[in-house]
Amino acid sequence: MSQPDAAFPDFKGMSEELYQQWEKSMTAWWDQVLESPSFLDATNKNVSGMARMRARYEEQVDEQLMKLHLPTRGDMTRLARIATLLEKRLLEMEDTILDLRDGMAARDAAIARLEKETIQARIEAAEARLELRARLDELAVRLDAGAEGAEPAAKANKPSPKKS
Repeated sequence: MSQPDAAFPDFKGMSEELYQQWEKSMTAWWDQVLESPSFLDATNKNVSGMARMRARYEEQVDEQLMKLHLPTRGDMTRLARIATLLEKRLLEMEDTILDLRDGMAARDAAIARLEKETIQARIEAAEARLELRARLDELAVRLDAGAEGAEPAAKANKPSPKKS
């Protein structure tokens, strides 16, 4: 059999070479076109004309919407801006409320702690008074017992009244 590569030329190499030549020629042509003042001037006029037509189109759409009593793009933009501002204010209010709630919780915890300490102090004061009262009662009993024991001795030492 014969070799298939010998019969056919290198198509891959040839296609790459043709592509590179085409690419170089197209790059040169586009560079020439894009650097051309007449092309740039025509492109500028075209873009400016399209921008003017777009602006006039938007004006006409707004006029028609106003005639139909429908909201225009400006109305929708204004509403979106108002909604954004209201949302911002609402979020600020929510933050303020959460801060107030946290502050009130801390205040309530402090008040509960103070109430607990006050009740504990009252209980301790009442217990101390009860202890003092018991001690006073004990001392009063001792004094009474001591006074009763001292009275018979005082009567015995006391001179009796003279009879006349």
